[in-house]
Amino acid sequence: MRRSAPFLLALLLAAPASAQCGLTVEECRPDAPRWVGEFAALSANAVLGGLTSGVTRRLAGGSFSDAFLRGLLGGSAVYAGKRIAAERFDGAGLIGRQVAAAGTSMVRNAGNGVHAFDRLLIPFGPFRVDLSPRDGHWSVRTDAVALGWIVYGIAESQLELDWGRSVGAGTAVFRTRGTVISFDGEEAHAAGVTNAGVIYVADVPAYGERVYERSLAHERIHVLQQDFIAAAWTDPLVDALLGRTAPTRLVRSHISVNVSTELMRALGRLFPKHDDRPWEIESIFFAR
Repeated sequence: MRRSAPFLLALLLAAPASAQCGLTVEECRPDAPRWVGEFAALSANAVLGGLTSGVTRRLAGGSFSDAFLRGLLGGSAVYAGKRIAAERFDGAGLIGRQVAAAGTSMVRNAGNGVHAFDRLLIPFGPFRVDLSPRDGHWSVRTDAVALGWIVYGIAESQLELDWGRSVGAGTAVFRTRGTVISFDGEEAHAAGVTNAGVIYVADVPAYGERVYERSLAHERIHVLQQDFIAAAWTDPLVDALLGRTAPTRLVRSHISVNVSTELMRALGRLFPKHDDRPWEIESIFFAR
């Protein structure tokens, strides 16, 4: 088990918080053959889903192996959602996000020891629909962090909301007014950034539409990665920390606190080179 720890850590880091793509197509073009990348992405997502379900179920006193096998299927569905979300047709991001959300729900349900579709967590923009198909019960939770990033995008004079691509991506997409995006102060620039599922893309006419579309596809993959870590990891942890008192139950039924951005930004420091981060490798591959 100790020998496999680095490998497992790499898999567990395959969901980002704040992510960005370089300014040129060449910066987002790996050299590996396509089939190698597809197999690696499918395997990583499947194993990540299996480990998440298995560990969660084991901590609750259940069977690791049973949950792991069921989680593999959920992780495979997450991969399918990412494959769709990276395509260039209208609505690819929205459709891919929902397919991946179904897979993430399967992972979480396997960890809880319930039927694969006993509970569906459906994201759209900053909202999360919590649906129980068996009894028809449903509720809507607002991602407070994502909502904050949307408010920021609206208030920032250098950004404008791209309504058409927001609908197609299933989340808010903001575009700059002819400038690149600065992060980490002024030391680096990016063509796209995603925070808590909210996308910001640099719209620089000189780069051309091809770069814009590739950057948007890259960021749509980050949205799905962030959805997974929020729904399968941080939401259950935050819920557990808040406890089961009446006030916290009331808050949790309406609001979710997506801390994946802060968590994964901190973990990103383990990788000195930006493009060595597992989540960046995946997004670069899908958007190539």
